[in-house]
Amino acid sequence: MEVIRPDVACNDNRTEFMANPFDYTLFQRRWQEIQHCKQRFLYHNEDPRTFSCLSPEVAASWLRSRENNIDPFATKIGHNMPKDKLEAILEENSLLISTTKTLINAFKHLLKTSGYILSLHSANGTILYLEGDANEISYFKSINAVVGAIWNEETSGTLAHGLSMILKCPVQLMGPENYCIALEDNISSAAPIMDEKGDLIGTLVLVQALGERPWEKDLKNLQSHTLGWVASLAVAIENHLKLKEKNHRLLVMNNTLETILACIDAGIIAVDCENKIIKANQEAALILNPNGGKVEGRNIRDFVDDRVMQVLTSQKPVNYLEATIRNCKKERHCVFSIQFIPGQKEKRIEGAIIRVNLSEKINNLVNVRTGAVAKYHFDDIIGNSACINHAKDLARKFADAGENILLIGESGTGKELFAQAIHNQYRPEGPFVALNCSAIPRNLIESELFGYEGGTFTGAERNGRPGKIELAHKGTLFLDEIGDMPIETQATLLRVLEDKRVMRLGGRKYIPVDFRVIAATNKNLYQMVQENQFRLDLYFRLAVLKLEIPPLRQRQEDILLLCQHFIEYYCKKTGHVLPTISPAAKKIILEYEWPGNVRQLENAMIYAVNMSQDGLIDVQHLPNEVVRGTTLKSTGICSIAGITSLEEAEKIVIQNAMASTGNNIPKAAKLLGLGKSTLYRKLKQYKLDCST
Repeated sequence: MEVIRPDVACNDNRTEFMANPFDYTLFQRRWQEIQHCKQRFLYHNEDPRTFSCLSPEVAASWLRSRENNIDPFATKIGHNMPKDKLEAILEENSLLISTTKTLINAFKHLLKTSGYILSLHSANGTILYLEGDANEISYFKSINAVVGAIWNEETSGTLAHGLSMILKCPVQLMGPENYCIALEDNISSAAPIMDEKGDLIGTLVLVQALGERPWEKDLKNLQSHTLGWVASLAVAIENHLKLKEKNHRLLVMNNTLETILACIDAGIIAVDCENKIIKANQEAALILNPNGGKVEGRNIRDFVDDRVMQVLTSQKPVNYLEATIRNCKKERHCVFSIQFIPGQKEKRIEGAIIRVNLSEKINNLVNVRTGAVAKYHFDDIIGNSACINHAKDLARKFADAGENILLIGESGTGKELFAQAIHNQYRPEGPFVALNCSAIPRNLIESELFGYEGGTFTGAERNGRPGKIELAHKGTLFLDEIGDMPIETQATLLRVLEDKRVMRLGGRKYIPVDFRVIAATNKNLYQMVQENQFRLDLYFRLAVLKLEIPPLRQRQEDILLLCQHFIEYYCKKTGHVLPTISPAAKKIILEYEWPGNVRQLENAMIYAVNMSQDGLIDVQHLPNEVVRGTTLKSTGICSIAGITSLEEAEKIVIQNAMASTGNNIPKAAKLLGLGKSTLYRKLKQYKLDCST
């Protein structure tokens, strides 16, 4: 056996091998000596490890072959793989097969004229491919050397490629070194094919059948060069597979990057060191050129303003730079982030990656994150009274008109609820941005409303900030408590409403905006105009459509309906047992004026649910201001206003408690915080009849 050592086989010098001039006498002597030793092993059971003509590897393989019960006299060698499994293994090794075929094509003629056979085996020894002399292939087929046959040491005994698989290095076997007699008339050279990790993926075998007395044949083309050639071919196959694997990885990586870019909802642009666009994802292409024209290959200067070009020139990264894109003869406001691509040489920049988003899109995201969305619709406005139904009908008509609306109503009547319902009918996809004019200090309301550029004032954000008007683009701006807006801010707001464009504080460019204003107030704006506290021109601009929302005291038939709604909603949210309202409590609720309107009613029901016991809301469970504020004569409750005597005041309070509880002494005592015996004593003291 001739071997290219593993330490040599593992480097690029695998093709090195011994190439001494051929000695026919030595070849004959060695062939016959091995043949004789094999007979002694097979027929006399002599230990092959004692034969000096045998290499230790071949001797050990002979012994393993006997242990595996391999028949050395078999005329059919190996096992055949089932058809379904063969298809799977051919598919699994398709790249190996196609690569081998490609490299073998150049040597087909040489193989056929020289009487050689080349076979490719999988990692388990399965024959995957055969090429060479037709006569020799025919003979080998007769001993089962066919595609799908499993030839390895465990199935076929000692083989060149079997040892090559075990030793992981090129191996050449002389005929009688093969375990099976059917393979004694050939010389075979095999080399393993390894992957990048050093794992075996196949073997390549070059075989020449010599027949009997091979030393009497012309062996000029035989010997060591075949081992070197097959080893070199195996290395070539490995290199081709590695190259294909790298190309495949690059393709997968490229496809992955393309998919990632397609999934990113921001525009991604790659420019080279000359600012030419070398790559732009679909989102970026639409932002740069909405008409669908090609952008790759063009200079980024054709689309962006000087702010972006200054960053690209300075080569200093930036995040959230607000600038404009010029296309379709109009400007589009965008937000840019720019990072630079370092080159191999120090301090050399090869290009830049630009992330770009339309400001409108960023604003919408901000609105979603900050809750600038309208949750309520007209169906959420509860009530069956004529006045609330009239208000809802009028609001639906106004919603479709698209004009500015002024909502007039007392505090707590649900002005924002109406504003959200109007928005959801007119522009449900747009943002709903609310600003309470009375909740923001006078010196900050302009920056909140109009926004500001970076560095405009101390404490301002470095990159600036859009105002509520910008954020309301293509949506609704709800200005609550509009009567509290400073008079100097009103003039700027009026100009924005007339021009439909806004300039940030400290800015130099106008930004086009498209929004609808819904203003709300609990004040008499027209009277404020007469008193020079509100601009007349702004009043007429806001009050194109006016809608008065009725107070709760005008919606008597809606009060208990609202009570039930608030109780059910709160109990469902908190897990409380759903209580009922006693007749006495209902009477108090209906008689109360409700100056805080629906908002006060909702808070009163939340209080009552938390105070209730045994699933019942009674009078004592209602807020004190509700009970004490009921003044209808039928209740017998009196006011202590103007009373200066403690005794007279106590008498009135006890009388009111008895009236509130329907002369129920235990309940009245609990309401007053007294014991029952103490209440009985005081009733007798003040001569109050509990039946009155």
